[in-house]
Amino acid sequence: MGDRLTLSLRAYRYVAFAALALLVLIVFSGAGVRLTGSGLGCPDWPRCGGTFLPELETHVWIEYGNRLLSGVVGVACVAAGVLAFRVRPFRRDLIAPAVVIALGVVAQGLLGAATVLLELHWPVVIAHYLLSMVLLLGGALLVWRVVRDPDAPRPAGDRWVALGTRALVIYGGVVIVAGTFATAAGPHAGGAGTGDVVDRLDAFGTQTLRTLIHLHGHMATAMGIAAVLLWSFARYRRSGPLLMWHLTAICVLMAVQGTIGLIQYHNALPATIVWVHASLPAVMWVVMVWSWVAAGPVAAAQRAPAAARVA
Repeated sequence: MGDRLTLSLRAYRYVAFAALALLVLIVFSGAGVRLTGSGLGCPDWPRCGGTFLPELETHVWIEYGNRLLSGVVGVACVAAGVLAFRVRPFRRDLIAPAVVIALGVVAQGLLGAATVLLELHWPVVIAHYLLSMVLLLGGALLVWRVVRDPDAPRPAGDRWVALGTRALVIYGGVVIVAGTFATAAGPHAGGAGTGDVVDRLDAFGTQTLRTLIHLHGHMATAMGIAAVLLWSFARYRRSGPLLMWHLTAICVLMAVQGTIGLIQYHNALPATIVWVHASLPAVMWVVMVWSWVAAGPVAAAQRAPAAARVA
């Protein structure tokens, strides 16, 4: 019986890929709920207006549809967590990220319920979004490990490039956090479509939104410059193609995000543009996590051989 409840690594890869794809998708879906003003389309939880089959109203179904999608995400993540123990041959390196997404998605469901019951209170909404980043971290690592041979040598590159990549990823995480505070002060609270008034972050009075947008924008600009400098340095040091691909993707995504950020700022924060700007960090974060591991361990990373640099 035990042998029949096992699966191959190849089969488990589909589970891991599905979990990561759904974790990215739910960020886009959740942001869509907020930017359409449908956050309180279902003011209670888990039922919607006392039923599991809500009325056919746009904002109700936007919110309820996101809940249904969350259920699919939960099944995929829990399956990834449970089935990681049944992969044969056994892969110990898959267990930690698989357990993170399995337990994290349960916590995310509870936090999502709290978000509704607390009427979209902005600190809870921020926590809800940032927990998604933790889940994406686990999902990205799981996919990275499941596609690599566990006996293959770990990527080994230049020590300073590896340190620079880690610094960029950490700083990128800080920029994402800053972005959530700017959004918390913005006009898209999630209740506009249903006529609900939701408290906004106003730590600096009437200048809160302007202050936080400028802070986030300057931080993001610094990150974009740092990403280009790191890309140039990694190219000079002859870093491997895998790391270069990820650093290139970060630079491109930063350029796209910067352009979208300027468009939304100079057009009074239209909901559609804000939705894209708030969702793309999910993709960015996955790529940054992969760049971290592609850079190799700092302790083992050595300077690129002199012969390689002059070849």
